[in-house]
Amino acid sequence: MRKFWVAAALLGAALLPAAERIAVIDLERVFREYYKSRIAEDAIKQQAETYRSYLTRLNEQLTAATEKARTARVNALNIALADQERADAEKLAVQAQTEANEKKADIELYVQGRAADIRNLETKKRGEIMEDIRQEIRRRASAEGYAFVFDVSGKTTNDQPEVLLYPKGNDITDAVVGELTRPRTDKNAPEKK
Repeated sequence: MRKFWVAAALLGAALLPAAERIAVIDLERVFREYYKSRIAEDAIKQQAETYRSYLTRLNEQLTAATEKARTARVNALNIALADQERADAEKLAVQAQTEANEKKADIELYVQGRAADIRNLETKKRGEIMEDIRQEIRRRASAEGYAFVFDVSGKTTNDQPEVLLYPKGNDITDAVVGELTRPRTDKNAPEKK
């Protein structure tokens, strides 16, 4: 019987893959500390500010058109004015209200379009940055023999860390941050493409 268990253990060991090295990384920290993240964030903020300033002008035009329509409606109801003046004011009120409604619709379309543009820009920039980060993770994992790299920055639905326990020696966050920021700190090093 003992020989059976020894044979089963040897067979089981032969069938199991060799122990794989596992690393962990805090992707949130890497993303936050990577200098290209700040550059991308500034570019997105600048684009958003451009959109916001144009939206401010559109809102000013809407306010002016709305005020013009209101004033014309008041004049159209003013019994102190001649009939022709009131009729002209009524036409102006309708025209100004139409203009205000068109301006309001233009603003809504503009806001929707620019919000989509900002989301697309954020997605594009995030994708570029994450590709740099993934490339460095793949390089480091290959060089150090890690078969798996887990992100420890994520949270479960209970707002708990997804990875509860890991040896600090398996955390490659500092090394990845150091390598990604090296081109920025080492003036002689060429920037990674």
